[in-house]
Amino acid sequence: MIGSLGGLPAHPLLVHIPVVLVPLAALGALAMAIHPAWLPRYGALFTAIAGVGFIGALFAADTGESLLETFRAAGQTVPATLDDHAEMGNAVSLFAGVFFVLMLGWVVFAWWRRRAGEERATKAVRKPRVLSVVLAVLVVLAGVSATASVTWTGHSGAKSVWERTNK
Repeated sequence: MIGSLGGLPAHPLLVHIPVVLVPLAALGALAMAIHPAWLPRYGALFTAIAGVGFIGALFAADTGESLLETFRAAGQTVPATLDDHAEMGNAVSLFAGVFFVLMLGWVVFAWWRRRAGEERATKAVRKPRVLSVVLAVLVVLAGVSATASVTWTGHSGAKSVWERTNK
């Protein structure tokens, strides 16, 4: 895929997309769960942010793998911390993807529920309020998990680079 941007390795540049957007979307999800009236106004925005964060995580993982292969092809020894970081990067993509899909489901369900009306929604889904709460809780938990994964992975990557350059 993309190996470099402007002559620099793409990975350290692209990691900032999920590092910034996934926690931002998670904070937005938490705010909307606390204040459900904000969901119609901000739901699409934070879903888009979560989606771009997920795509950024995919790009970051892919460019990280490319960078790792470049190191190996150059005959450099790859420390175990960097291999661990690569595995963690794949997990970030998974967590960010689950978060995005749940956020999308929550926002679409809330939109459908408002559009259909409470009576029709209750006929289609026995307890739409309960489902809304369950979706909100799942989205917040997924956002926290994705944010934790991004944070731990970023720390791991920074640590592996710092250890390599200061030895």
